[in-house]
Amino acid sequence: MPLNFVRIALPFAAALLAAAPAHAAAPSSPEQALEAYVSGLRTGRVEALQKLFLPDGQFCTLSDDGDTGVGCRRFAEVLGSWAARPDPAATGRVLDRRDATPSMSAVTYELTFGGDRYIDQLLLYRTAAGWRVVAKTTAVQ
Repeated sequence: MPLNFVRIALPFAAALLAAAPAHAAAPSSPEQALEAYVSGLRTGRVEALQKLFLPDGQFCTLSDDGDTGVGCRRFAEVLGSWAARPDPAATGRVLDRRDATPSMSAVTYELTFGGDRYIDQLLLYRTAAGWRVVAKTTAVQ
């Protein structure tokens, strides 16, 4: 009886795929990207945040007194500090989403993290790696 390579190859390929390490799928929407954001804050996994936030993107805050201006830092400079204090109870929700183009979205986001409530304005771009945050401003409520 001749060997049927298709009958042998298919189960072998399926076994290899099942044994392969699972990789998180790229976020397919801004909402899915922001779910990954909160998940990274809950677990303290800086790698999850690094996949979402563009390293050279900007994180800006208004000074506490409101008079000294806006301070901005690169995401690469701040993500480690965010991950260093994981909050398993962190939650987030989209308050508003405005799509300027099919590949650019502005999101107003409410984040509860570390006992504080933040209102974030996030600018996301769709890239080959999925939706990425390129800018974030925040206010503590």
